[in-house]
Amino acid sequence: MLNNYFIIREVAKFLNKNINGYLIKEIYSQEKNKILFELVNSNNDDSKVLEFSIEREYNFLVLKNNFSKAKKNYADIFEEIYDKSIIETVLYNSDRAIRVKLKDEFEITFTFFTNKANCYLIHSSKVINSFKDKDENVNKEIEEVLPKRGKTETEGMMNVPLKKYLKMNYRNYPETYINEALHRANLSTEINIEEGNLIKIRNEFDKLEHQLKEPGYYLYSRGNEFNLSLIHLGHKAGNDVKEFDDINQLLTEVVKLKFRWEKTEKLKSSRSNELEQKISNVLKKLEGIKKQLMHCEDSDALRKTGDILLQNLSVIKKGDKKFSFVDENENEINIKLKESISPIENAQNYFDKYKKQKSSVNILKSKITNLEKDRVRLESELKAIKELSDIKKLIKEEKQSEDNKKDETSRFRKFRLNDKYEVWVGKDSLSNDMLTTKYAAQNDLWFHVRGASGSHTVLKVNNKKEDVPKNSILAAASIAAYYSKARNASNVPVAYCEKKYVKKKKGFRVGSVIMEREKVIFVKPALPPEN
Repeated sequence: MLNNYFIIREVAKFLNKNINGYLIKEIYSQEKNKILFELVNSNNDDSKVLEFSIEREYNFLVLKNNFSKAKKNYADIFEEIYDKSIIETVLYNSDRAIRVKLKDEFEITFTFFTNKANCYLIHSSKVINSFKDKDENVNKEIEEVLPKRGKTETEGMMNVPLKKYLKMNYRNYPETYINEALHRANLSTEINIEEGNLIKIRNEFDKLEHQLKEPGYYLYSRGNEFNLSLIHLGHKAGNDVKEFDDINQLLTEVVKLKFRWEKTEKLKSSRSNELEQKISNVLKKLEGIKKQLMHCEDSDALRKTGDILLQNLSVIKKGDKKFSFVDENENEINIKLKESISPIENAQNYFDKYKKQKSSVNILKSKITNLEKDRVRLESELKAIKELSDIKKLIKEEKQSEDNKKDETSRFRKFRLNDKYEVWVGKDSLSNDMLTTKYAAQNDLWFHVRGASGSHTVLKVNNKKEDVPKNSILAAASIAAYYSKARNASNVPVAYCEKKYVKKKKGFRVGSVIMEREKVIFVKPALPPEN
């Protein structure tokens, strides 16, 4: 769509008007299949960037007024032509290639062939470098590396399918223009070529050729489908149409739209996969809980087993491994017993299991109800994502999600003591570890309750030269005591030291550390008044 002959012809004309006389300042690649040419005019007061992509679906050449070069991960290319001036830009050999002629017999040739798109550096008609497949192309004449052009057949084409005739005689025309010619001639590709319709189709292509010599620049779109064209398209009636001033503006817009559409599809795919995985997890949980429920709903069998044992206490002895009897259907039933307990304790054991399972039924039913709600909600979200066409909403949600992931400190509880001091507290072993090893500065004060498990607590100290007030230390210690197993005690010993004296040795489990040079204070567990 971006690399048909007529588009490339217009690009060559546009560049010939807009970059001749410019110097090549730098050439580099910072993406796998793109090469960038930084250009500057002779007065060094205007710069542009020529961007060439050889991606199969993104084979284009556009001129940009602004472009930010990456600070790293780029490769310089074609240094032989730095500071060379551009003399002329032309269509090469009336084919899908553009030749940029430079000073001192250097040339750059951009090719737009679907499977052979490339950029060649040429000197004195020979390839001296290429963006891709350098070893294969160097020292060859440019004609040797370009695909051979197919021959146009004009004879013996009567009574062949119109589709075959068009393919052989109008190979330069993209599908959009072929469909337009058929639309104007009111013909279908399913018919065979005859004298009458042959004249009609040739006349329409003659008209198209004339219009393409004095083109306009149009973008036809409907939903996620869009077509760029240099002529008005009657067969696209009903599409939205946007007109541009030149080919460069049109191509730039199409590339932007294609990128946006692909990003939308990528985000939709990612979000859909995530939701499908969540739905799968919910279904697995449902299956497991339903099995538990079936088992629990059969709890009456446990009660009956206990009754049977009570009815047969006289024949069961402590140390028996099982009690066997024949039921009313003449089936032998074996009841397992614990050897270490008495017959009545075995009966009570079955009664306890019965009560436990019976009480679990309502809990399991509640879990099933909640999981079914989750399943319906997730399936609704999945459907909405698959039908979503608004990229802005999706990108906004994705950005919020990324921002949440980036702000790891949201995993900590935070308490503002005053204008100078803030206390951060871990919520679990992972966030404890993260707080201590990643987000506590060397001069921050680190707190932990003595003799009880609790959260890592850090008093953030911004000014290392200033002594921390005792009331702030006591407040931080009270918070540490509050988020510990000693929360309900009235007087709790809390150890503290500078974070640089908190050590995590190799092999320690997550959240485990040792303290050196600690001090101990006794405080009442509490949070600051405003919390």
